Amino acid sequence: MNVKQQSKAVKTSAQAGVGLLHKAFEILNLFQLDHADWSQSEIIEKTGMSRSTVSRLVRYLAETGYLAEIPKAGRYSLGMAAINLGQRAQAGFDIRVICQPVLDKLAKITSETIILTVFDKGSNCAVCVDQIESRRGGLRVFEEVGASFPLHAGAAPRSILAALPDPLVDGYLEQELLSFTPQTMIDKKRLKEDIAAIRSQGYAVSSEETYEGAAGISAAFLNSDGQPLGSLAVAFPVHRLGEQERVIMGRQLRKFADEISRLL
Repeated sequence: MNVKQQSKAVKTSAQAGVGLLHKAFEILNLFQLDHADWSQSEIIEKTGMSRSTVSRLVRYLAETGYLAEIPKAGRYSLGMAAINLGQRAQAGFDIRVICQPVLDKLAKITSETIILTVFDKGSNCAVCVDQIESRRGGLRVFEEVGASFPLHAGAAPRSILAALPDPLVDGYLEQELLSFTPQTMIDKKRLKEDIAAIRSQGYAVSSEETYEGAAGISAAFLNSDGQPLGSLAVAFPVHRLGEQERVIMGRQLRKFADEISRLL
């Protein structure tokens, strides 16, 4: 075999390996929260792969711990190796570092306080994890890192609430809603109308709902499944921006939040 033939053989082998890797990830990506276990016949039907390919890849993934066979059911779920990989990824994941360039760009454009929140599913709250304080003179608005607010109170939390599926929104609104100022939105009919508006325009607006004298505009960013991970918000004194300026800023926020979604 000459050099050219050897090079072609190596290239063909590498392409075949990449193809199998792609198929393995295609199988692993089938396992989602709303469909946590699959049979081999279901995998074949969903992916269009041959029975022999699915059998070989499922057997390999099970042997390496990325899939686990459910006893006597003929079905598979994600295994401990996949869970461990997710835990290691989470431990090394710092959303602040990933989002920092976007926050910096937005701060330069607006000169107002920029707030980054993450969605705490356990407590149904938006938690402030980072901020850039306003460079403008006069009254400034800022939030303490680590502070949290429930999903109905203020623009940053409510943009997350609006990004949740309807059943979760309805479940959230069944509970008693806390009020922080006289302007906190706690009327459930009004909240549903506001959620519909947020979904339509792509961003949330609030005025004096968590702090008197402070207003906010926010857009949620999402994971690959379309579920909210957190929000990007601009906070400013309530009288600083007019209606038209708020619309322009809301549209800018939507674009920046979409950029974060792509980065994540």
